[in-house]
Amino acid sequence: MTDADISSASQPNQAAVYRRYLQLQSICRERFSDTSADGLAGRLLTCVGFGVEGAELALATTIAGGTFLGIDPSIENLKTAVRNGACDFMVNTLDESLRVLKNELRKKKALSVGLFGEAKTILPAMIERGVQPDLVADSSASNREAAPPYQASFQEFIERGAIEMKPPAANNSHAHGFLDLTWTASSLADLRRMDELALQQIPADDFIRRRWLQHAPAYFHRQRPLRRVLGMRAEEITRLAEELKNAISAGEIQSPATLHWQTAEGSEQSIAL
Repeated sequence: MTDADISSASQPNQAAVYRRYLQLQSICRERFSDTSADGLAGRLLTCVGFGVEGAELALATTIAGGTFLGIDPSIENLKTAVRNGACDFMVNTLDESLRVLKNELRKKKALSVGLFGEAKTILPAMIERGVQPDLVADSSASNREAAPPYQASFQEFIERGAIEMKPPAANNSHAHGFLDLTWTASSLADLRRMDELALQQIPADDFIRRRWLQHAPAYFHRQRPLRRVLGMRAEEITRLAEELKNAISAGEIQSPATLHWQTAEGSEQSIAL
């Protein structure tokens, strides 16, 4: 598949993935004893639905180091998730998915598996086999008037200790002193250099943002336009802009670049470099 195909296909939104990623990392800090550096390593998130919202959650999970099982009766949704890089393996049976996931969970490696089938039969089978996710999500619940046929199984996972993933709250980055920054580039080489310079502005003990910058590029390198999303403080943006100008002057970055962010007051700001 070409880059043009990727850009025209239905694809996860990087900003939405980043919000989900922060949500997952917040849960790690509050509910799990793992260090922030480990992220979701060794944790399983089971999601009903592997459409765009499910794909965004899958990417956030794997970038955070966790394993993801997405259940969907639409083969097209699963194929799209594979094309977009949100799904590493697409399987047809629960046995297949468990064989793959068990090994990666033991190794604490990130992986995303798409399981073709109906949640109303798969979730009870998981319970019967003693499979207990650490987190659960239902990305197929929009505009639903009645409880889904798998609700009892879904609720049983929660009663047994699984954390239910709700849609992330309105972005509260500004409350913590961060601005939502996006930078764009015309080539992968330029974007990689911009990512490197941004990483240099992040404190060494900020495992969450550093992990995002280190792992997110592998999942979004085929999307167009080329961009990176990250929460940064005002002083970090100032330093990054100066470093980017120097890199462009030195010929380390070949093409024009842009920084774009939204202030706490809601106004749009940008710097053309």
